[in-house]
Amino acid sequence: MNSMTRREFVRCAGLVGMGAVGARLGVKAGNENVGTVSAEPELAIRVYDGAGNPHGAGALSALFLFDMSKDRNPLPHPRRRIEDGLVRFVGGPERCGISMILSVDGFGTMRLYADAGGFGYAAGTVVELNRELAHSRLSAVERVMSDGKRSGVVFSSAVEDRIAKARFLLARADKAMQEPKRWVPLAMESLRESLWAGEEVVLARARDAISKRGQRSGFLFGCNFFGYPAQGEDYAVKFERLFNFATLPLYWRNFEPEEGRPRYERVDTMLARLERGRVTAKGHPLCWFHRAGCPAWMEGRPFVEWRRQQERRVREIVSRYRGRIRVYDVINEAHDWGNEPGFSSDELVEMTRVVVEATRAADPRAVRVVNNCSLFGEYVADGRTYLGAQNRRLRTPLQYLRAVIGAGIDFDAIGLQVYYPGHDMFEIAAMLDRFAALGKPLHITELGVASSTEPDEHGLIKDPGKAWWHGPWSESIQADWIEQFYTICYAHPSIKAITWWDFTDAPGHFWPHGGFLRADLTPKESYERLQRLITGWRAGA
Repeated sequence: MNSMTRREFVRCAGLVGMGAVGARLGVKAGNENVGTVSAEPELAIRVYDGAGNPHGAGALSALFLFDMSKDRNPLPHPRRRIEDGLVRFVGGPERCGISMILSVDGFGTMRLYADAGGFGYAAGTVVELNRELAHSRLSAVERVMSDGKRSGVVFSSAVEDRIAKARFLLARADKAMQEPKRWVPLAMESLRESLWAGEEVVLARARDAISKRGQRSGFLFGCNFFGYPAQGEDYAVKFERLFNFATLPLYWRNFEPEEGRPRYERVDTMLARLERGRVTAKGHPLCWFHRAGCPAWMEGRPFVEWRRQQERRVREIVSRYRGRIRVYDVINEAHDWGNEPGFSSDELVEMTRVVVEATRAADPRAVRVVNNCSLFGEYVADGRTYLGAQNRRLRTPLQYLRAVIGAGIDFDAIGLQVYYPGHDMFEIAAMLDRFAALGKPLHITELGVASSTEPDEHGLIKDPGKAWWHGPWSESIQADWIEQFYTICYAHPSIKAITWWDFTDAPGHFWPHGGFLRADLTPKESYERLQRLITGWRAGA
């Protein structure tokens, strides 16, 4: 902390409080730029780059509003106008939060969230978003830290110092609000400190929980087993040294390319090898309305026929593997993301019921997972799925799951796909808590981050993207991310399984550079890091 003591930080940081609250309530906060009433009934949002220059308009299209419920669902875009440094929403909700992807020097390029400490932002105000992002993150970190202390978690002095520094920097920013070139760099420095502090807080909380609870018997560490037998016995040996859980492919389009003639051979071969190694098997997916899950011979058929055929397929597969495949993703991405046939929201809920009940009838002991992707629901804001723009309002995964539970559908676990290199660990931990609040066990069903920033010629996705975390993606950064994410999940009482997606970087993998092994099956740092982590947990270290 150089020459300034923690006491001085705290004293200066006390200047932040009242002005920040005033701005969030949409009133003057000691300056004319923050929280002032605009001439039109619109929500105006100013955004700057790290140097205090108006942010380029192109990146502002990814800014969206979210509701103030505990689920924090993104809202379909109201009418909006975008120019450099400014987004204007007209006809939006009475109060809302704001989300934006922003590059934070010294931390990463992240999707960040501002909610005015839970009050939200009202139409008729001007929001200085960089400042509000810094305030919102600091406030959220302090709440989680306070809760942790009440539970007996001990946080390091380094975390306390970061939080004090973040407060101090915001106090300085608040005094300079007339000059963006002065206050924005200060607010962004504060945000950086809060981002680091937030991750340190949730990791300290997780490690404390693990040390108090000890080993979790029966916890499942998994990956897809799609590379066997093509990648040989070495693949299988390295797999079972790390994992006790394996996902097998049941994609309908390739599994049953001709009606009534399913191809079981590949799954049979994989399952036999897993059983030799005493690895628990999971089938994925029984039902998925993405193109990969829709056979060509079903195209154009009505909903009633899809329902009949899907029930038939589920009963056949689950009956064949009864007692051998213990877990199924019974339906995948039915929150509008995967919807080639164009089913209504009610029809997707009904199809969820069909496959859940058919699985239970065929194997009452099978664990039935309802699987979800895009867990932050960003696609709802612009009304687009992988198929492009949709002509109806979309649902977030949480809205879909609430509808399924509300319909009385009795499934066993919620599946979560976590391909989120653009969210920090604090946000990921909060997202996991939102899904856990539904009262069901959680399975992390798919997961991946890159180990390189280079294009991946052998991946289904070629570009690792522009988001980065702590530094450009590398094998060591990937290993760091894995260690933190698995620690948070292993500590979470609702999470029962974690499945990484790509075991190797051999041709045909999904996430760019996302494997634990290189294409030649040599281990990356992530393989050895996770192996040490799991060994330590099982030993009670």
